[in-house]
Amino acid sequence: MNRFRKYAGYIIMTLLLGTLIVSFALWGIGDMLRMGGRNTEVAHVGGIHIPVYGWVGGTAVSIDEVRDRFNRQLDQIQRQTGQRPDTEQAARYGLNVRALEDVVQRAVIDTAMKDYGIVVGDDQVRDTIAQNPSFHGSNGKFDPVKYRNLLQQARINEAAYVADVRREIGSSELFGTVRTEGLAPRVLRDDIFKMESEKRVAETVYVPDSIVAAVPKPTADELGKYFDANKARFQIPEYRSFSYVMMTNADVMDQVTVTPEQVKQEYESRAAEFGTPEKRDVDQAMTDSEDKANAIIAAVKGGKSLEDATKQVTGSTDGVIKLGSIQKKDLPAGVLADDIFKLPEGVASEPIKSPLGWHVVRINKIEPGKLTPFDEVKDKLEKELKNQLAPDQLIKLVNDFDREMGKAGSMADAAKALGLKVHSVDNVDARGQDPSGKQVVIGAGAAELIKAAFSTREGSDSDLLETGKGEYFVVHTDRITPSRAPVLSEVETKVTEAWEAEQRKKLANQKVKEAVEKATSGSDLGAVAKDLGLEMRTTKAVTRFDADTGNYLSPPVTQALFKLAVGKVQAVRTGDGNVIVRTKEIQPVDLVKEKAQLDRFGGQLDTMIANDLVAQLLAALRAKYGVTVNEQVFQAAFQSQQPQ
Repeated sequence: MNRFRKYAGYIIMTLLLGTLIVSFALWGIGDMLRMGGRNTEVAHVGGIHIPVYGWVGGTAVSIDEVRDRFNRQLDQIQRQTGQRPDTEQAARYGLNVRALEDVVQRAVIDTAMKDYGIVVGDDQVRDTIAQNPSFHGSNGKFDPVKYRNLLQQARINEAAYVADVRREIGSSELFGTVRTEGLAPRVLRDDIFKMESEKRVAETVYVPDSIVAAVPKPTADELGKYFDANKARFQIPEYRSFSYVMMTNADVMDQVTVTPEQVKQEYESRAAEFGTPEKRDVDQAMTDSEDKANAIIAAVKGGKSLEDATKQVTGSTDGVIKLGSIQKKDLPAGVLADDIFKLPEGVASEPIKSPLGWHVVRINKIEPGKLTPFDEVKDKLEKELKNQLAPDQLIKLVNDFDREMGKAGSMADAAKALGLKVHSVDNVDARGQDPSGKQVVIGAGAAELIKAAFSTREGSDSDLLETGKGEYFVVHTDRITPSRAPVLSEVETKVTEAWEAEQRKKLANQKVKEAVEKATSGSDLGAVAKDLGLEMRTTKAVTRFDADTGNYLSPPVTQALFKLAVGKVQAVRTGDGNVIVRTKEIQPVDLVKEKAQLDRFGGQLDTMIANDLVAQLLAALRAKYGVTVNEQVFQAAFQSQQPQ
């Protein structure tokens, strides 16, 4: 079951305006190499890499393709949610990696098509595009103007779309051996559907261990025997005392200088961040000739609406495309964007020519942009610039400290020479807690400090180490107190509490056992619960994947419920108590009544199996060709978007 349910997470091939998108994990170990050099090639599929000369054969992936895919993802999110995430936020959620995955996957498919001699002609591509109903006009035939309009709205250039369609056609031949109908045997389909759709109603009683209010105090003999049998639970851990020097950006911040000119330059280069850019609500009509565009404008001047004028000239009822409220950056760079953001409100008096055709533009509303004054953000910018420059200054300090350690021979002397503070931590365990259980080592780098202290010999300095956040430190282990088995008197309170908890649990479990026996022998579960001073609850009808925690039906209890026949009772241990569960009712699914749902499930199951077969084929192709990623190029392209 888990295997089949897992398949539902894979979407190997999705058809969206004729675009094949195949995505699976990119970051393999065996086929990834780290390459140097500054270029725009971010990955290569197949081929042979010859040092100095470069690649021979295979398929190259440029960083521009990845950026384009990244921006298309942002466009799609904006269309779906009405909001466009900024690039830093998108990179934080891994959309830049997803874009790289998508583009590399396309390159794998392209390589396979070439390898297997699959050639898709231009006529096939044209026919496929012309048959797409999304591009049909009111007459039911392909409308080139609507085609270009839709591509513009989706911000997909025609060359990229044609390449996607060509790849989709080739992929259908490449993966055509995998059929998606009838892969799952009918018996398997029916059994899984019945199992997933069956519902059950339960009666439950929660019996907490605290139902046993009083537990007798252990005798000295009982406590001693319990302690001897459980000494490992009360072992006193190893403790260490250590000192350390931590070097962070804060240590060098006062040495970082930023000039007013640098701050002003930063403000000007990032002006878009410090205000609201101008927005315009835009509609447009497109034609394939200047004469038609001028005819539409003339009809508008004659009193017709842009919609009526466009219909009159082109014969199309959906010739006006609503671009909505847009910023200049939302349009393709060039004359179209420039002219739209120069026009006053109303229909433009002249058409605009772009590579897509002739545009008649109507500006419905203009929302002027607002810019935050420099004086209001200069302190923030200065601080950010210092934060950007501080790591370089920190590296200088770290190098100086490393040299001083080499000369002085110890962490403490090097710190004294450079005026750095030495911090001390006394008597903590490997979790950073003192003997009372208080967390002593906290804050940034705490885990790395503890790890270094517990891996350095007594009286020695650790290597110069770096935390995950770019801080540098050295640890000196001052003293080691080995772990040991305590005598009972040192931990008597803890041992007594543990003994009492175990006795309470045993007594509570005995009460639960007796209650289950009564219910099993025919007693009413509600009456059994009442005898214990508890209440019985009836759950809602649940599938084996549901829970009803308000009625004590947690996932482990649900699993037990679906193993019981009607009227049968079982106790399930959960946390500090037990849940007694009894199957009250089983509601099997009616395959005849649910035939439509069963058929849909069968189709989904077929798709899951087909997806798995396609995934295996793609994985084999990837292993066959190999994928090399230039991580330096990728990181540099999205460096400003990486989370700090």
